[in-house]
Amino acid sequence: MQLRKNKLLPILLGIALLTASCGTSTQRDAEIATAVAQTVQAQDSLTEVALLPTPTPAPTLPAESTPEPTTPTDTPAAQAAPNQFCTTSAVLVGENPPDKTVFLPGEYFWKTWTFVNTGTCTWDKSYSLVFWSGEQMGGLVSYPLSEVVPPNETMDISIYLQAPATEGMYTGYWRFKSPWGADFGAGPLSSSFYVQIEVSAKPKYAITNVKYELVRDPAQGCPTNVRYTVYATITTNGPLAFDYRWDQSDGNESGIRTITMTSAGTKTISREWMIGRGDSPNPRWIQLIVLAPQYQEYEKVTILNNCP
Repeated sequence: MQLRKNKLLPILLGIALLTASCGTSTQRDAEIATAVAQTVQAQDSLTEVALLPTPTPAPTLPAESTPEPTTPTDTPAAQAAPNQFCTTSAVLVGENPPDKTVFLPGEYFWKTWTFVNTGTCTWDKSYSLVFWSGEQMGGLVSYPLSEVVPPNETMDISIYLQAPATEGMYTGYWRFKSPWGADFGAGPLSSSFYVQIEVSAKPKYAITNVKYELVRDPAQGCPTNVRYTVYATITTNGPLAFDYRWDQSDGNESGIRTITMTSAGTKTISREWMIGRGDSPNPRWIQLIVLAPQYQEYEKVTILNNCP
């Protein structure tokens, strides 16, 4: 760099001399001195600029790229929203043991309900039976359904329970829960269904209920003969043997018969009465009477002859 400065000085001096030839001595001396000083100053500035470090260009950053979306393999699938056209409902068509069955304190037992899926949703393992209120009797809070139940199909649900240790009457209420968290019961009011038992250290078994049903065959019309059948469904709260007979308004009796129940449950018996066309239009009746172990007369079932 010093060599470069030395080469410029003769050129600058020549310019100064040429300039001096055009003025007075004093003026020329001053101008020469000024020219030389400006030239040297300019040279020094160029030298300083040359000595400055060369700026390093900023690195060029690669263009940002959007990462490809990934689907996690260990995250469960989101729960599907309920179908607005799918309804949940059920009807209870049977249960065992029946309500008010007597158990010893702490006794274990199975409770089974029989339901018909009367809605339009198909039940599967994402549906569950859940405890709602009352006495839980050692059951779990929730039981997932064990099978697929399409609409209009029937399903049995059984849970294992334990009678409380203290004597008394106990009731526990249960409901269904859908995959989207809605609960529903059984029947037109979607009522909770329940387990109802009696706990006794010295159980007294007996008939707790008798339910009648009258069936006409044929259901309509007036053929030569019409058959009427009375069905009586008898419920006991434990093992029980009892004697009974049927009475009729015309004095025709069935004779004494015996039924032995090995456990709490129901038994259905029946009695028929054939009525012909032209028979008396007077009302008729059939009645169930239990003779032992405790005498009990149940209500009379009235039969109307609508084809006299």
